Amino acid sequence: MINVHFQRKIAADELWDTLFFATGAMPVKQKTPEFRMLEVPGIKVKIMNFRNIVVNGDKCKSVSEAKYIVQDIIS
Repeated sequence: MINVHFQRKIAADELWDTLFFATGAMPVKQKTPEFRMLEVPGIKVKIMNFRNIVVNGDKCKSVSEAKYIVQDIIS
């Protein structure tokens, strides 16, 4: 079984790339024992694990769904 902190790091790295290339702004990372937060102006991504990600209040069931929502917000 994979460590939850490692899951958060992998998901955060993937979403950090998406946020950076979609907005052109450097995402700010915040790390707590319960979740990781990525923020750019207008978008907040809260990562609990691979299957529990919240993008601006929208719950996502996967990293790819979270990427899709971020791209939808940008356009």
